[in-house]
Amino acid sequence: MIMNTFSCQIITDPEIRGKLDRIQKHVRSIARPVLCLPNIHPKAGLESPPQFVVATKDTIVPQLTAPAMNCGMSVFKTNLTTDDFSPELLKDFAAKLRAEVAPRITRLQTLLQWVGLFHRPMMRYDLTRTELESAFLYGAASAVKKYRLPESNLSSMEYGGCVLSDIEKKGLDLKQLVPRSSYTNGRHELGYNFGGNHFLEIHAVEKILDPTKAQQFGIRENQLLLFYHGGGGHATYHLGRYFARREKNTPMEKFALFWLKLLFHFGSLEGLRNARIRWQAYFSRTPFPEIPYASSEGRRLMQSIKIGLNYGYAFRVALLARLRDALPESAEISFVWDAAHNSIMEEAVNGEQLMVHRQDAVRVFTGKPVMVAGWNTLSYLGAGNEPIDFMHSSATPSAGKTIGAWKKEGKSTEDKSHETLVSRRKEPELRHETHQTSEGLFAVVSEFEKEGIIRPVAYLRPLGGLKGQ
Repeated sequence: MIMNTFSCQIITDPEIRGKLDRIQKHVRSIARPVLCLPNIHPKAGLESPPQFVVATKDTIVPQLTAPAMNCGMSVFKTNLTTDDFSPELLKDFAAKLRAEVAPRITRLQTLLQWVGLFHRPMMRYDLTRTELESAFLYGAASAVKKYRLPESNLSSMEYGGCVLSDIEKKGLDLKQLVPRSSYTNGRHELGYNFGGNHFLEIHAVEKILDPTKAQQFGIRENQLLLFYHGGGGHATYHLGRYFARREKNTPMEKFALFWLKLLFHFGSLEGLRNARIRWQAYFSRTPFPEIPYASSEGRRLMQSIKIGLNYGYAFRVALLARLRDALPESAEISFVWDAAHNSIMEEAVNGEQLMVHRQDAVRVFTGKPVMVAGWNTLSYLGAGNEPIDFMHSSATPSAGKTIGAWKKEGKSTEDKSHETLVSRRKEPELRHETHQTSEGLFAVVSEFEKEGIIRPVAYLRPLGGLKGQ
C-alpha cells in the first residue's frame, strides 16, 4: 500500500527523475526502497531532491541530504490570542527582532575575520568561543542555560535537543571537526535567519480537530502560535561544505573552499595518514561517495554531523530567546515541538541498524507533533502514530510546492477573506498577501493520514510574518 504513495518509481518530473536515477546508479549501500514524499520537488544546487529519504547500510553519504545540517521546523506556543494581534504588534515585534542583528559583513571583512584582522561586534545573542563549543557538545541545553530559559523546553525537542551521548562527548576533538570558518562565523546571529525560503510567522489556531491531543500540546482555538522554518546557522553552513564536495556553491566559492578544505583536512599528521579516504570523501568528483561508518574517517564524519545537529538545536533555542524578548512583556512562549528536516542519523529499522538520510523531511515520533507548513493557506499540526516500518517514519515539513502547483493549475482559488501581513527588512510598510484556499495542503497531509503515519490535531491560520535578512 505505502509503495503506491511514496514509491519513487512513479516520479515523472525529468529533473527529479534524473537525480533519482543517478542516486540509484551510484549509491550501492541503499538498504531500503527510497522514499519520495508528497510535495517532492526539484531544487537547484542540491544533489538530492527535497522531501526525500534514504537508508543506507554501514555508510554515510552526505550528498543524500542538504549541506545545511539541521535546518528545521519549530512551533512555539504563547499565552496571546487573536485579540492581541494587530499591525502595530507585528511592526514592533519585527523591529525588536532586527535591532539585535549586526550589519552584514562584506567578503573582504569575511576574509579579514578568517585571518584574525577583523572582529564582528558582539551582539546580545552571540556566543563566546567557549559557549560555541558548548553548543556543539550539548546542543539545546547549552542555549537554554545561556539565555535563561526553562529546561522544560528540552522535552519539546526531538532527542531533547542533543544527539551526542556522554561517552561520545568525551571522545570528541573539536579541533579536528570544526573549521576556522565555523568558529569565526558560528558565534554570530544565532536564532536569526528569515532569508530565502526561511520564515517566521504568527499563526492563530483556527480549528481543533483532536481536543485531547491539543490539550496535551498546550494549544487551544484562537491562541497565537509562531511557526518557524530555518536554523542550521553559520556553523553548519561551513561544516556541510567542508565535509563534502557540494554543488551548492558559486565557482569563486568553490575555488576558495578548495584551499581552505585542503588546509583543514590535511594540515595534520592524522590528516595525512587518512589522505586517501579524505580526498575521496570531500574532494573527488566521485558521485555520492559512500564513507564506511566503521572507518576512522566515517566516525569523524559522523561526529561532524552530530555537532552540526546540536548547533542547529541551540540555534532555534536562541530564536526562542529572541522571541521572548521581542514579544510584549506579558507574553509567555515555549516550544510546542522542534525538529530537524535535514539530518543523517543511525536508526533501528526493523531490528537492523541503518543510516537514515533525510532531505527536507522530519522524523515521526509516536505521539509527538508533526508540523506541515502551508503557503498563504492554512498550516497543519498533527501527531505522529507509531512508525511500523521505515516507510512510516518520515513526513514532509511543507506543502508549499504543491500549493503553488495547485494554484497554477486552477485547483485552488483566492481566499480574499484572509490575508497575511508581512514585514520585510527593507520595506517600511507591511505587505498584504491574500490567502489561497487550502486544497494543496490537504492533498499533501491526507497522504500521510491515509497511511496512518500522522493524525490531525489542528489547523493554523497565518496572520503575520517576517521575511528577509
